[in-house]
Amino acid sequence: MINSLIIRSIQPARLFLPAAIAIALSPSLAYVALVPGNSCRQFRIAPPFATKKILVRNFPFRPSTLSLSLPTPDSSYTQGSPAVRSMKALPVPTESKLQLLSFYHFIPIFEPDELRDTLFERLQTISGLRGTVYIAKEGINAQFAVPTGELDNLIRVFGRKNYEDIGGGCLPFDAFEKNPPNMGNVVDGGTPTFDRLIVRTRDYILRDGITFDDKESEDSKLDWSDAGIELAPPQWDEQLRQRKNIQLLDCRNKYESDQGSFVSAKPLNTQTFGETWEVLDSQVKSQSLDPSEPVYIFCTGGIRCVKVGAYLKQHLGFDDVRSLRHGIIGYERWDGDDSLVSDNDDGNSGSDDAQDNQGGRDSLWRGDNFLFDKRRFHDTSKKES
Repeated sequence: MINSLIIRSIQPARLFLPAAIAIALSPSLAYVALVPGNSCRQFRIAPPFATKKILVRNFPFRPSTLSLSLPTPDSSYTQGSPAVRSMKALPVPTESKLQLLSFYHFIPIFEPDELRDTLFERLQTISGLRGTVYIAKEGINAQFAVPTGELDNLIRVFGRKNYEDIGGGCLPFDAFEKNPPNMGNVVDGGTPTFDRLIVRTRDYILRDGITFDDKESEDSKLDWSDAGIELAPPQWDEQLRQRKNIQLLDCRNKYESDQGSFVSAKPLNTQTFGETWEVLDSQVKSQSLDPSEPVYIFCTGGIRCVKVGAYLKQHLGFDDVRSLRHGIIGYERWDGDDSLVSDNDDGNSGSDDAQDNQGGRDSLWRGDNFLFDKRRFHDTSKKES
């Protein structure tokens, strides 16, 4: 079965030769389209029952499409919703190592569907990669488990460096422009993490459920770039130790907070993230939260704090909002837990997250960190014994 043909450095005069080959090999094709690619020029059979014309770019002539007939693609590569591109992850030898990492970037994306397809094709070339990527008009959010030998290849896919090189990034932006990837622990190849590689489009990379009473929706939109300041783990730890009567909010759900949290943190006790805004409104109204005083916020990896910080500043009028860079995962890495740092970690993955830890003082974190992969929990209690 033919799913795709990738033509590198194709000349305009030879453009329709691949189409003729595809028709000869599979007369039942329903739709063939020329698809743009960021890192290479591509000719690809479009998804089944596609009705939107996909325009050819990077060629000095008028874009074209051909209407033909189409076979059903291999279900191991695309399944479920049309918004999803998915494939079963290749098995990794037990003796191999997997690096866990996550990152997000809030940036306008005008063609999420096109970016999804381009990105999925590139990620398929990374052997043993598994995880999930969400793409929306508000940005990108990703969680991966990648064989350690393929880590550099994965980083290049999402970076802007060497963009014009065929092995460089395939995004029209640098996903690490604001922050480097959030490196989690290195685990054995047999550790349950993710079953598949999934790239999907959504309405939001983080569904928030924020609504406002006024009808001027454009004026009511929050600016995710204005969410307060991020503190690296050493700064976070120092300020939490120095301040008395601190306003410290655990922005996760109750089932997460019940497993572990920072000393003196106040949980929001939500069941879903969408309940956060009503809780914050109520606490400000009851004066249990004071907008005139600094407020510290944290979550698992940092993405929820972007939206919470923007809401606190722009809607509730907080002047000073401080969040934990890379969330609990970043703090645990800095805190000196060997299970979160690979043997060859040189500190590049977390910038100043990787400064010296707290010098033997008791950790401010208590309990387990709830994780959103198949491991479910990371136990930090051994540091307290």
